[in-house]
Amino acid sequence: MFSCSFCSKTLQTLRGYVLHCKIHRNEPHPFFKCVGTDCKRTFCTYAAFKGHFYRVHNTPAPSVTAVAAFTHFTCALPLCDCEFHTVKELISHLKKHIEEGRPVACPVKGCQNTFTVKSSFTAHMSRKHRTCAVDSVSDMYMQNVSQPSAASVHEDTPQSSNDAITNESSELPQDFSETFLRNVCLFYLKLQGQLLLPASTIQTIVEEMQNVHDLGQDYTLSKLRSLLKNDMSLNDDAIAKICDCVKDSDLFSACHHGPLRTTYSRAQTFKKMFKYIEPKTVKLGNDENMTERFAYYVPVTQTLKNLLESDIWKNSVSQQSCKTHSDVFCDISDGQNFKSNQFFIENPGCLKLILYQDAFEIVNPLGSAKKRHKVLAVYLSVANMPAHVRSNTDHMSLVLLCRESDLKQFGSAKVFSEMLVDLKNLEEHGITVGGETVKGALYCIAGDNLGSHSIGGFTENFSHSQYFCRYCEITRSEFQNDDPNVCGPQRTPESYDSALLQAEDGQGSKGIKKGLTWSKHFYAVP
Repeated sequence: MFSCSFCSKTLQTLRGYVLHCKIHRNEPHPFFKCVGTDCKRTFCTYAAFKGHFYRVHNTPAPSVTAVAAFTHFTCALPLCDCEFHTVKELISHLKKHIEEGRPVACPVKGCQNTFTVKSSFTAHMSRKHRTCAVDSVSDMYMQNVSQPSAASVHEDTPQSSNDAITNESSELPQDFSETFLRNVCLFYLKLQGQLLLPASTIQTIVEEMQNVHDLGQDYTLSKLRSLLKNDMSLNDDAIAKICDCVKDSDLFSACHHGPLRTTYSRAQTFKKMFKYIEPKTVKLGNDENMTERFAYYVPVTQTLKNLLESDIWKNSVSQQSCKTHSDVFCDISDGQNFKSNQFFIENPGCLKLILYQDAFEIVNPLGSAKKRHKVLAVYLSVANMPAHVRSNTDHMSLVLLCRESDLKQFGSAKVFSEMLVDLKNLEEHGITVGGETVKGALYCIAGDNLGSHSIGGFTENFSHSQYFCRYCEITRSEFQNDDPNVCGPQRTPESYDSALLQAEDGQGSKGIKKGLTWSKHFYAVP
């Protein structure tokens, strides 16, 4: 018995487990675990996992052939009377005929394939007839066969190819149509989100794939009708029912003629199938042209709730702690700010949130549209996760988008208003997941110098400002005249408040031009 790590489905055989994992190949950053005996390897791609199985865990059982069994195989090709004692010798001989340029039919009963390329014949025998036994060889190659006794065992594994195919098909889940649709959706999301293909390109791919699929299906159905009518002598009604059953079972066409037909229908399907969070529109006001401006905010509480309900949180990242020597810094939890924070001391199991904000250009930053379309983005990560997990971009959630010009015009208090309310509510009341209330607090805000100075209310002029550092109160003249490594008086919350009061009274501000918006709402921010 083997259990799938993705959907917890139980499989009877290792081969069935490998084939079942195929439906999860488009999951974001999947890890395929080999569950073979004494094998603990993991793979990042399904192709590598499948190759490992066929190389290591799909070896045939040891051959045990009865001594009395003795078989003669005779080559069926014209002008060749070579004889052989084993199936392996026969197959090797047929490969020589292919090298001579002669077409060779598959020697297995019921297989109608013919080959003119040696590599194709070798691959066919390896994939389809790996367990080719003596009694499965076509009668045209058999001569003077002495059948083995009932106690004897075939020279290959007991399971025939037909049995293997039956067992493979039985491993499909009952609700396979939903699983198939999810797999196709993940594929198109990968094209859109990871490979960054535009929606028009994806629509072209969808239409052409369906067109090629329809042509292939029409050809297959025509061959099927001919076989049923000419070889099996079925009436037209029976043939029509069989063909209709085949068409109705076509999941690919059902998906692409239905929920994945257009760009709009795909977007709606994605929202229904996955945990999609609708962004909120934050109204900022009107600009100088009397145009209403907006910021777009993805609710933090809903994002965290989805994270807490996810498998990756339940399995590996909940309540992570780093146990190292006291004088070794392992993570942010080893810092003095974290250890001295009263909220984290009182709530050791709370969520520690890290925000990262930065502005980026969505057009050519060197052209005439420089800074016109520059966008500020804010992202969220959870410090409870191990460092190697939270550093993955898949676990960094988008929180807010806003034009940088709107941020400067309307101020950070208005742009971040919705987010500040949610973060404050998370500190005081928490969120409920599975009957348990979990609180959280903002630990730090990361960003570059320009963004950090903007958030902190410091001057953003680094080339001419007298007080240009947000860590200490060194002046530009002291920095230029003395050792560049020297530091001025360290900035503290008290000195920050004092400088802010001086700035409001029209006195020297020591590089502070406005108050810190975040300090009015939180006591967890160090």
